Amino acid sequence: MTGYPPGPVDLHQHAIPPGYVARLTAIGVQAQPGIPFPDWDRARSLAAMDDLGIAVAAISTASPGYYFGDQDFATTLVRETNDELAGIVAGARGRFLGFAAVPLPCADAAVAELRRLAEVPGFVGVSLLTNYAGRYLGDPGFEPLLAELDAMHAIVHVHPTLPPWWAEGAVDLRPSLLEYVFDTSRSLMNLMLSGAVDRYRRISWIFSHCGGVLPYISRRLEIAEPLPELARVDGVLATMARLRYDSALSASRAGLGSLLTIAPADRLVLGTDYPFVDAGTVREEFRRLDGFAEVGGVAGLGANARALVGLDTRRAITISRV
Repeated sequence: MTGYPPGPVDLHQHAIPPGYVARLTAIGVQAQPGIPFPDWDRARSLAAMDDLGIAVAAISTASPGYYFGDQDFATTLVRETNDELAGIVAGARGRFLGFAAVPLPCADAAVAELRRLAEVPGFVGVSLLTNYAGRYLGDPGFEPLLAELDAMHAIVHVHPTLPPWWAEGAVDLRPSLLEYVFDTSRSLMNLMLSGAVDRYRRISWIFSHCGGVLPYISRRLEIAEPLPELARVDGVLATMARLRYDSALSASRAGLGSLLTIAPADRLVLGTDYPFVDAGTVREEFRRLDGFAEVGGVAGLGANARALVGLDTRRAITISRV
């Protein structure tokens, strides 16, 4: 069993490998439209974790993703990026875990990459984006991947990205501030409406940023349950209560507090979104999180994350938990 230091685990942190950035820069893709990637290196991340009291972080590349209209490019980019992540994790001496990327929207390519990495040490689960070229995770074409993840009892972290119909300039804010939380909500609702969260109950789903706006509008959805389009959802609130959510950028009564009216405290895990937010912002979020006695503050959320990934009980950390 690999030794991991004791303490809180962060399940929403990012690595920005130089190869990934170079490949996207070559095709004119930035972190967000008009927003460059932040500077990142392993040593700086580990120093920030030490300062913040984070024992272990699960890292992903996530948004802006991998597919930009060319499936061959996406498949190659994902493979090379996962190899970069594996190297970063292996060189961190138990401080990092990895969430692997998959090259959707091609489900066959995604399953092939998942099987390639299934037993690679240090990959604790899979990072899925909220949509791939406008296709959300409950899309029937993605069933082979979901079935494979279910068979592996995998942890799946759902990270927001830009919806393809984003109207640039309609609201003069970078899209991460509004569109990302809306797309998390859209993807979660799509998974519920498609029945995927019921068919694939062995997947441990984690949704970013406390589930976006769904906790806030959950009463509207509960009232609408008699409508035919909600017939496949076995209770909106009951379904949401058995999923998991990370705390990234949600340390308020409007955010985390809203989710806690639906989900029990043990369904919430620690997330920071570092380095897309700086260490000072994370420190303030931690101060606010420590005001939530219901979840035990940062220590409680970090312990929930640690228990979910099984750091202290599994012989080896791989995507497959069978």
